[in-house]
Amino acid sequence: MNVTSLFSHQAPRDLTLDLMGHLIEAASLNQYMQLVLPKIGRLFGSEKLCLVDYYEHTDQFALIHFEGYPPDSRFSLQRKMREMEVRRAVSERQPYHSGANPNLLCIPFYLQDILEAVLVVEGDQPIELSPERSAAAVVISTFLGLFMSSTRLEVNREQLVDFNDLHHARQIQLNFLPRSYPDTPNYEVFGYNSSSNLVGGDYFDYFDDRGDSVQCILADACGHGLAAALIMSNFRGLLQSQVSRHDDFSQLFNSLNQLVYFDEDLIQYLTGVFLHFDQGSEVLRYLNAGHYEPLVFDQGGNVRGLPGGGPPLGMFKESKYEAGEVYLRQGDLVVLYTDGLVDVETRNGDYFGTEGITAAIHDHRDLPLEQISEQVVRSAKEFAGVGSFEDDVTLFLMRIK
Repeated sequence: MNVTSLFSHQAPRDLTLDLMGHLIEAASLNQYMQLVLPKIGRLFGSEKLCLVDYYEHTDQFALIHFEGYPPDSRFSLQRKMREMEVRRAVSERQPYHSGANPNLLCIPFYLQDILEAVLVVEGDQPIELSPERSAAAVVISTFLGLFMSSTRLEVNREQLVDFNDLHHARQIQLNFLPRSYPDTPNYEVFGYNSSSNLVGGDYFDYFDDRGDSVQCILADACGHGLAAALIMSNFRGLLQSQVSRHDDFSQLFNSLNQLVYFDEDLIQYLTGVFLHFDQGSEVLRYLNAGHYEPLVFDQGGNVRGLPGGGPPLGMFKESKYEAGEVYLRQGDLVVLYTDGLVDVETRNGDYFGTEGITAAIHDHRDLPLEQISEQVVRSAKEFAGVGSFEDDVTLFLMRIK
């Protein structure tokens, strides 16, 4: 059988054989999903699709992969999940269209009675769910539901993890974050982190051992809990090793992507921003891997984003990342943040967004960095009417003197 002709036949038996054929052909689980998912999309007449994981023990959905969208689409797609109506998959096992958008087709992946994930296919026009496509969707749901279930890490099963172990893991993770911050004649930095679980997938740090420059990192692993924390722990070690090996850092993310790519795991990745500020030239060079654009506030109250970047690290093995460059002036404030802050939400479905971050900083940008951070966090909680965050939240600030 020619396994490259996936979905050339509509019969469920042939489709199953093709799915099995690609499993044999692929060198890793990650590669298998990257081979199969785009072709499933084409079966339903579209190049655009999202794979949304489901965590049964927390009843949460998380975007873990997308195809056919621009590399920086992760956050807009996360916002779009409500329109996608992925939650209907908890009770609805058959493929269904979004009531708000007939161009969106959801295919739940089940193993017996357990929802594993939801595949959302987006067409340029309403997607017809013919009898043939319906039959194919059932095969895909059963096969990939079994496949995803077989790849679950034991540590993702809440009942197998001792609470005290999680508490100790959180203490270790907190030790990864800076305990003090430099306050030099040329710059100052400060970071804030709050984890929704005992352990989380956000990370920030700085490196100032070169004397004439400082390097900063903010990263966010996909998913939540211990699995995301393990991804970030591995990334931290790789990052520290690579930072010591690079001089101009232009190739840093290219190198890290090769190392972070998970050949033997289901698709797992992280987004991040790396900053390199040269004190002599006052030039900031930055790399962005699928993360929100850094914001720069100047002394006049103007704010701009720093564009550019590539896909999340570890999503595609051959991804390339080009460095951006900007001149910073005295008083400029650089702001990095994770999606947990942007996605703080009211009961009416309104998001705090980058607009909320900008508004909270605008009138307080001259305060000490820790107080600016406190103001942003307080504003986000007041906006949502909550006392604590539901997601990992991280904010990192750097100001030029």
